[in-house]
Amino acid sequence: MNLLITNDDGISSAGIKALERVLGKSYKTYLIAPLKERSVTSMALTVFQGMRVERINDNHYIADGFPVDCVNIGLYADIFPKIDFVISGINRGVNMGYDVHYSGTVGAAKHGALHGIPSLAVSSGRIDPDDGYEKEAELVLSFLEKYKSQIQAGEIWNLNFPPEVSGTGTISELVFTRLGRRRYSEKYEKKQIIEGVSEFQLNGSLLGHDEETGTDFEAYYQGKIPVTPIQLDLTEKNRLKELQSK
Repeated sequence: MNLLITNDDGISSAGIKALERVLGKSYKTYLIAPLKERSVTSMALTVFQGMRVERINDNHYIADGFPVDCVNIGLYADIFPKIDFVISGINRGVNMGYDVHYSGTVGAAKHGALHGIPSLAVSSGRIDPDDGYEKEAELVLSFLEKYKSQIQAGEIWNLNFPPEVSGTGTISELVFTRLGRRRYSEKYEKKQIIEGVSEFQLNGSLLGHDEETGTDFEAYYQGKIPVTPIQLDLTEKNRLKELQSK
């Protein structure tokens, strides 16, 4: 099986290196990642302008673009063999609840699914761990052995690792969940340039969430490994039926 690996933290991030190193033991891995960090870019795609792509070797490329650009190039630029599976991560920080709408990590996986490729987004609550995300990468390898055949074409599975996995510390701690409700609190720093012109900078958000059962947040804070299947069709089907019946 040919795996396309990408991320939104950039080519130098520890998470993508761990995935390539560990998954390469069992699969053919093909890596293409952004030149620099492209977090919170969702499904941004570069069109109508050139994009610089650097070949490191036959299995390893860098693109001066977005995570979705990397997947698109990996699938359609004739640099790799036919890709069977897309993995995006390991992200430096979690992507749970409504984060999936903003996340470049999840966006890259969604792009794979959009083109009929089973796709997995992987994130971790550990920030810059000493082992370089080796633990998470080994768990992803176990995850693939058990679940890869269950991810259908056009489907994205969103996987988040807590800092410490409870119980056995293995993939058996995985729980299938729904997305929770993320709460964001935003604050901009304002710097006046000239009268009438200011610079506004958002240096991240204060994150909260609703306490609900059956969500990725609940499982994560219990030390479990939440996995949520995500679909591309955003139609609110129950609401649609209600409106059509009037």
